[in-house]
Amino acid sequence: MKPALLLRATGISVVAVLGLAACGSDNNGTSPTASGGSPSASSSSSCAAGSVTGQGSTFQANIEKQWISQFTGQCSGAQLTYTGTGSGAGIKQFGSGTIDYAGSDATMKPDEQAAADKRCGNAALHIPVTAGGVAIIYNVKNVSSLNLSAATLAGIFDGSIKTWDAAQIKADNPGATLPSTPIKTYHRSDGSGTTKVFTGFLNADAPSEWKLGSDKSITWPSGLGANGSSGVVQGVKSTDGGITYAEVSYAKQDNLPTAKVKGAQGDFTDISSSTVSQSIDSGFSITGTGSDLAGKLDYTKMTGYPISTVSYVIVCSHYSDAAKGALIKAFLTYAVGAGQQQADALGFAPLPAGLVTRAQTTISSL
Repeated sequence: MKPALLLRATGISVVAVLGLAACGSDNNGTSPTASGGSPSASSSSSCAAGSVTGQGSTFQANIEKQWISQFTGQCSGAQLTYTGTGSGAGIKQFGSGTIDYAGSDATMKPDEQAAADKRCGNAALHIPVTAGGVAIIYNVKNVSSLNLSAATLAGIFDGSIKTWDAAQIKADNPGATLPSTPIKTYHRSDGSGTTKVFTGFLNADAPSEWKLGSDKSITWPSGLGANGSSGVVQGVKSTDGGITYAEVSYAKQDNLPTAKVKGAQGDFTDISSSTVSQSIDSGFSITGTGSDLAGKLDYTKMTGYPISTVSYVIVCSHYSDAAKGALIKAFLTYAVGAGQQQADALGFAPLPAGLVTRAQTTISSL
């Protein structure tokens, strides 16, 4: 891999919130709303005291921040910390036993699963907690609307399409005025589930054009690298002609446009809660056995926004520290329950009802 560009943004998001209010037991908390109300943790889970640490996916970092704030605000004595360092780092640290749970946008490889199982002393489980789209975020002067097909994105990110007025981009945007500005791609230099999702989409929907494979880390032939979603988005924000892939909330907070994307199904589609949910319904299936809810994404079947994914937490089936296990169980019960109501306002999508039911069953077994 070529040396990563060093950016001021670290790409690491840390969330640490202490529970200051007593956990309500009279069910008088505010009901959760999709518009971002303040749901009561006690409306969907019991409280537990103690301290747990999580690390991993920067994709889910923003919704983790909201969940932790809401949950600990209702539960006295609960302390949770989540650091967005990338899915690869989260999986590695979980396997080494330095954190209590990991966030990941990709399922573990066999060697990673073996390390996690050994650390736990029992089976480590994947539990879907949220869904979202990987947005194509760009910064091109005087271009506020953009269509990009899977084949065109493959050419942009492998470096074969070099300017914004290239024939392939013009074909996706008939009648649009496009500048001759050089394209400058930004990719994740850390091990990233978001990279796995994005390259998985290219691998599936543009197989003739994309020859670089799909993984949390790949060897990029061109472009600039940065750590974390915030790192690549900050690179784009400061660069005319810049383009990257990241969770849509990073585009919203930096006031950057996102492209409509065309995959194997349908037409150019914008990223939204409803189009992501549509794609998860049509393209995600569980492949794990028993309580493990690891799954696979079939991008060729996605009928909504075509770069959509679920994001997991990785936990132990049983924790030797009973207090940590109880707190993780209570927190995840909230996240997959009332916490789902926070998704839309933050640029995520609620999990489909059937997947929520499966996740709640696994959480209850912890």
